[in-house]
Amino acid sequence: MLSPETPQHTAADEELNIDNINELDESDIQGLDLEDERESTASTTYTQPAVKRERVDENFEERFDLQDDFMPRVNISSPFSSDVDVKKYAQRAHYASQQRKLSLSQQSKFISYCDDKLLAIQRKFVQSRGLNEENGYQGLGPLLEDLKTVLDFVWFSIEGLTNTELLLKMGLNAMTQDQFAGTQQTSFGQVNYLIRVADDFLDYLTKFELNKMSSDEQHKTVSKAFKFMIILDVSFARLLEGLVPGNTKLSGTEMVRIAGIAERTRTAVPRYLSEQQIHGYHYEVSKIYEETLERCA
Repeated sequence: MLSPETPQHTAADEELNIDNINELDESDIQGLDLEDERESTASTTYTQPAVKRERVDENFEERFDLQDDFMPRVNISSPFSSDVDVKKYAQRAHYASQQRKLSLSQQSKFISYCDDKLLAIQRKFVQSRGLNEENGYQGLGPLLEDLKTVLDFVWFSIEGLTNTELLLKMGLNAMTQDQFAGTQQTSFGQVNYLIRVADDFLDYLTKFELNKMSSDEQHKTVSKAFKFMIILDVSFARLLEGLVPGNTKLSGTEMVRIAGIAERTRTAVPRYLSEQQIHGYHYEVSKIYEETLERCA
């Protein structure tokens, strides 16, 4: 490659006479390897492109949804307790229109029963923590059955149903306030006991160890816990929407309290299951208090 001669530089304090500067002739210009220099410059600024992402399988989402872990594992049609026949209570489901508000003396007895029952559950739970294990709960299942007894008693005072499992057979989204048109109001603050049961349930749940159970016994216990939460969810949803005798709706304060418990439960339950190394209930976890929170929004 031809290189042009380097022009002489002016000395210090010497003026440059631009008239004497020689121009490059055509041979000098042709000898310059400008193409190589441009290629070299381009090569130095070239960066490796990012690795192209593989095309997402269009059927991936469908296959993901069909995974066993995201399919329902809890049969809500199965009885909460093995010795309870839900069918024999089904005929009572139409008694809501005949339900009346409890008298003052009945309300007093109602409050005493609920307080005594919840206190007895609390004492038995404390005994199972080491004070007197023989008289305490031997597992989460028996405690849930006692809590559900309170739940059944409270809802009976609201609608006249003796078993809250019937709530799961009524079709919440198909219900309207017109079904309770002309009925008498039965509310006198029973929702406070439902809120207390929901709050106590969460406190009790996380204290039990389930990872040492057999897989069959573990599934029965976890299923019972989820079914208990579903019953609470439907109960709160109906109260929030006024789908009860008298079309009575909850107050703003009650709604805030319920929403707080629902949010805490949605956070605590999956963390608890993970700690207990219990997997495969993603569908049920996603449904925790879903109906309740939808009506609190």
